[in-house]
Amino acid sequence: MLLYAAGAIAPAPAPARAQAAPPAAPTYTVFATREGLVGHRTANGHRIRPRDRFVALPSSAVLSSDGGNEFQVRVTYRDRSVVLPVWDVGPWNTRDEYWQPQRRYGDLPAGLPMAQAAYQHGYHGGRDEFGRRIRTPNGIDIADGAFWDDLGMTQSDWVQVTFLWMGADTGAPPASAAPAGPAAPPAEPNAIVVDDGGAGYGGEAAVQWYDADCGVGGRHAWTYGTPDAAQSENRARWAARLPGLGFSEAFAYIPACGRPATQAARYRVQHDGTARDVTIDQGAAGDRWVSLGVYQVADPAVAIELSDVTGDDGRAVRFDAVKWLPREDVAAPEARATEAQRQPDGSVLVRWGGSDDVSGIAAFDVQVRALPDGGWSDWLGGATTLEAAFVPPGPGGYAFRARATDWLGHQQPWRDADDVRVEIGT
Repeated sequence: MLLYAAGAIAPAPAPARAQAAPPAAPTYTVFATREGLVGHRTANGHRIRPRDRFVALPSSAVLSSDGGNEFQVRVTYRDRSVVLPVWDVGPWNTRDEYWQPQRRYGDLPAGLPMAQAAYQHGYHGGRDEFGRRIRTPNGIDIADGAFWDDLGMTQSDWVQVTFLWMGADTGAPPASAAPAGPAAPPAEPNAIVVDDGGAGYGGEAAVQWYDADCGVGGRHAWTYGTPDAAQSENRARWAARLPGLGFSEAFAYIPACGRPATQAARYRVQHDGTARDVTIDQGAAGDRWVSLGVYQVADPAVAIELSDVTGDDGRAVRFDAVKWLPREDVAAPEARATEAQRQPDGSVLVRWGGSDDVSGIAAFDVQVRALPDGGWSDWLGGATTLEAAFVPPGPGGYAFRARATDWLGHQQPWRDADDVRVEIGT
């Protein structure tokens, strides 16, 4: 007798559904600089060691704990790649989550750091969130050990950064997957622009100009350079009349197409009966506006000149557009003591330096204190040099710090921390 169980026959179990792979973490190409600052503390309290390994990103929202890996990135440079924790905040900004589609600077696309947009496009007036003039387009700082040893970098350069808390780590992106460099931005609405071939431009050629199909307006003129002034054949002048007086910054646009460009194009900026020569590496500055400096202008008639006399031979010299932008000095300068070295005669050679956004540094003040807990004392006031010899009153440790004042009287506040330290033996 055959027996059948009551009820429906159970179907065979369905095969297990494969889980979808998590999305890959986003990767963007950004400009990287070396952090250095050995002996200083990062934003998470870590004391920076020689050959350290971590990065700084411009948002405190992704800061890992000291020694922690809560937030990590993969940094790829050429054929090398390394995963690093985020232990510091910077460069420049502290609230720029440029890796997020929804970010503080909502009019910028994901993957474009605000500092890069400010440096290359004049975004936010060319300043960071604190009002400082942005000098480099960096979106990440890399500690020494990772910069030198892991990635083999010798100078600031473009790298690929993968933000690992946002998705799966798929390993180092192939070199062919690296996004192209940023496109040339348009000039700002308040800029005075003189393009080659336009009003205000005058070019002279003993032989001929060559044309290339890139640059402002879709083209630019170029010629071959020579280090010998006696062989000079081509020169050009961009004349302009500024609508307002005061501080203005001059720029030259450097296109990037065709044969290799000169590493030493010699621009001459003329205003108020004076001239300043500025040398620009056109080969390294392609596809962006390059600053020729900030000038205090009392006569609205200004001009910029360029010839084919360069510091190298046979490379292209590119003659495209120049522009002038009004600048307002609103921020104090930044300065610090950078070095303290014991000398054979028992003195200490102290060096310092700094930068200012517009008007320039007029003078430095330097203070000293005895370690471990001595108070600060004035050592130098109104110094116009960048180094001096300190004669210690006795053996022990000494710390130094510096500040600066610009030509408009803006004075940097003293930092609480030491800039540099030195130990003097008996």
